[in-house]
Amino acid sequence: MVKTKYPHFNPEKYKIDVKIASVQRSFHVKYNINYHIIWIPKYRKAILKGKVAEVLKQIIDGQCKSYGWKNLALEVQPNHIHLFLTAKPSWKPSQIVNILKGNTARQLRLLFPELKYLGYKQHFGKGFPSLWADGYYIGTAGHVSQEQVIRYIMEQEGDKPFNYSVQDNVQKEQKPVQYDVQKGLGDF
Repeated sequence: MVKTKYPHFNPEKYKIDVKIASVQRSFHVKYNINYHIIWIPKYRKAILKGKVAEVLKQIIDGQCKSYGWKNLALEVQPNHIHLFLTAKPSWKPSQIVNILKGNTARQLRLLFPELKYLGYKQHFGKGFPSLWADGYYIGTAGHVSQEQVIRYIMEQEGDKPFNYSVQDNVQKEQKPVQYDVQKGLGDF
């Protein structure tokens, strides 16, 4: 994998392992549900810089507070966003992402009309219909899956991915996933 040109998300900076371990309480439930969410601007354009990044952080913080989610860590890179949050069990992960992407896109485009062109010159007529790419990554983060978050960060930085086996306590190189347009994903 290619090294990214931007400094990447560092969970140690936010003391994620401590925050993930805390149990939340509501009226009739105790829970520890933490999500690691990543999404990108359309075409992975590096448009989340300067004032746009500052306003985006404020919008996400406001959305988390208004919906009762706890923002554990937020990192806005020029071409993607990392967000760790905890939410009550009544919230579906896809619902959280849809709310965040929808509200942030609407508010950012109202404040920064030039974002409708995604950094391209304004010869695209009315601009692009959406700010964010359709897809996103979401994973649960807890005691067991912290290694998965670290592995993802290592892969983004260009380090070799590894597979850790609990039975024999040995690290093994993982076979890279091969993708063929005609066949789709092979042996997965």
